Amino acid sequence: MPSVTTLIDDKVPLIKYDNTWEPGTSTDDPLADGYYLGTFTTNNVTNGAVTWSFNGTAFWIYGAKRTNHGTYTVTVDGASYANIDGYSAVNLFQQVLFNKSELTQGMHTIGLTNTGTGSLYVDIDLIVWQSEVGGADDQLVTQTVQDTDPGFQYQAPAWNTNPPSVNFFNNGTGHSTSTYNASVTYTFTVSSDVISLYGTVGPQNGPYSVQLDGGGAETFNATAFMYYPQTMLYHADNLGSGSHQLTVTNLPAQNGQYLNIDYAEVLTLSRYVFEDIYF
Repeated sequence: MPSVTTLIDDKVPLIKYDNTWEPGTSTDDPLADGYYLGTFTTNNVTNGAVTWSFNGTAFWIYGAKRTNHGTYTVTVDGASYANIDGYSAVNLFQQVLFNKSELTQGMHTIGLTNTGTGSLYVDIDLIVWQSEVGGADDQLVTQTVQDTDPGFQYQAPAWNTNPPSVNFFNNGTGHSTSTYNASVTYTFTVSSDVISLYGTVGPQNGPYSVQLDGGGAETFNATAFMYYPQTMLYHADNLGSGSHQLTVTNLPAQNGQYLNIDYAEVLTLSRYVFEDIYF
């Protein structure tokens, strides 16, 4: 069956940091360019924690190993892997801090906790995971769906089509709202098996919730120290055939925070057809 590899940068809201984590910047760290896309999120507080969940069979957490880094613990579905050392006598970037494969296909929850003392660091650079979807004879076809597609239904009159810096959006179009509880529903059908929704994160973005197919709503936070367009706001796979609905709701923590929708990326299953050939 097809295998899907997904990569998310440290700024993606799917990664949930506690309030002890801070953005790494080139202002504070002259070696920031060594990180993927030049960004990272860092922690030097004992017991500072981060969590993330995914549907798949394998994952890799990337960060740096540096002279001021210490130990950390990783949990995988409650199983603990302790005393992992992030120290290196020379600074090494985009290193695998932890990985695990041959997991059962399904939802998994991963945690990472800084166990170092004396203000030793651990950081997150990016996360990669793999998921198996469809059947043995299936292939995946990727479709980019713009925010203007009729499949997106925006709650009127709360949304506008002129988000800040829209020229940085995919295809130069986007939808934006600063109204509390304003929602958009994207409906996609039949053979779609993977959905990723993209928007922006930044200082003026805030919390939002996502509900898939009428299930429980999950809350994320798009607030970031800098503006980043075309950033993944949500991802789900192994959805199965039929019609699906993704509802995203703006939940700003303060006045003036907004939610921006850019586009969706949908992977659909297409079955190989083999014809008998006779000689």
